[in-house]
Amino acid sequence: MRILGAPQRYIQGAGAIGRLAEEIAIAGGGPVAIVIDPVAQDLLGDVLARDLAQARLLAFGGECTAAEISARAAELGDARLVVGIGGGKAIDTAKGAAIERDLPVAIVPTIASNDSPTSHIAVIYTEDHAVSEVRRMRVNPAFVLVDTAIIAGAPRRFLAAGIGDAMSKPYELAGALAGGGLNFFGGSPTELTRAIVGHARDILLEDGEAAMQATTPDEGFERVVEASILLSGLAFESGGLSIAHSLVRGLSAMPQLAGLLHGEMVALGTLTQLAAGQGSTDEIAELAGFFERIGLPTNFGAFGVTDPADFRRMAEISLTAPYASNYERPLSADDLVMAMRALDGKG
Repeated sequence: MRILGAPQRYIQGAGAIGRLAEEIAIAGGGPVAIVIDPVAQDLLGDVLARDLAQARLLAFGGECTAAEISARAAELGDARLVVGIGGGKAIDTAKGAAIERDLPVAIVPTIASNDSPTSHIAVIYTEDHAVSEVRRMRVNPAFVLVDTAIIAGAPRRFLAAGIGDAMSKPYELAGALAGGGLNFFGGSPTELTRAIVGHARDILLEDGEAAMQATTPDEGFERVVEASILLSGLAFESGGLSIAHSLVRGLSAMPQLAGLLHGEMVALGTLTQLAAGQGSTDEIAELAGFFERIGLPTNFGAFGVTDPADFRRMAEISLTAPYASNYERPLSADDLVMAMRALDGKG
C-alpha cells in the first residue's frame, strides 16, 4: 500500500500568529490547553492573553520525558484540543499529552530547527537527554501554524539545524527504497513523497545560505522554512528514514555531543550515511562544504570524540534504530565506525 500522512491544514507567513484563534475555531474550537515553553511564553504571552484569554497555559519543564508528558496530561482539564507552542521538545510534549488523553493536537513552532511539527510522531528522551522511545498519535496534527516573522527573529543556529535535518531526506528516502523499508504509516512512499525530497533539496541549496543572512522573511526565507518544516516533515514520515536518523540515537548518548540540536546530529548522520558507501568523495565534500557555510558540524573530532570505544558505542546504539536496515546493504558496527571516522580523515 502507498500511504501519505499530513496535517489537515498548514498555514505559513509573517504575522500568521494572528490567525491562531481562527484556526482553532476551524479545528472545532472548544476548551483549549496550550503547552508552551518559556521562550515562547515571553514572545507570545500578550498575544495569547488577548486572543485566547480562556485557554489553559501549561508550562513546559525543559525536557520531553515520559514524566513531563504525564504531568502535562494531568493538567489538561476539560480541553478538547491541545496546542503545542515553542521548540521541538515542547511540541513533542504537547503531542505526548494529547496521546495520553486521546485528543487532537495543533502545533505552532517558534523555531524551524527540525521537521517534527507536521508529523504524528513524538520523540521521548531520558532525563539525561538521550533518545528513549517514539510515540505516535492516531492522526497528524489538526493544523500547523508557522509565523515566519517569529522564525526570522530566532537565532540562526536553529534554522541551520532545520536545514540539516531536511537535507538528509533525499539520501534517507533512497536508503529506505533500497532496503525495502516502510514509512511511518506502514506503507510505501507515494509519487508525491518522491517528488518532495528532490524539490526540498533544491530549495535549500539555492536559498539556504541567503536565508541564514536574512533579517526579514523574504521569498527565499519563506521557501527555506517551508522546505525545512512542511516538505521535510512529509518526506520523512511518508517516505522513510535511514542511517542519518539512526545515528541520532548513538550521538545523543554521547556526553560530548548531547548539546547538539537534533538537526546538527542529523547533519553528521547524513555525512556518515554517505561515507558508508552511498556517496562519492566529491558528493560528501560538496555537502560538507554547504554544511560548513551555514554553521553545521561536519566531523566528530571538533567535539573531542576521538576514542575508538566511543565510536563503537555510537555505532552499536545506532544500529538498534528500527530504520537502521534501510540502506543499500546491511551495515555492521565496523562499517559505521569506519564511516564516522572517515569524516575526521581517519576512516
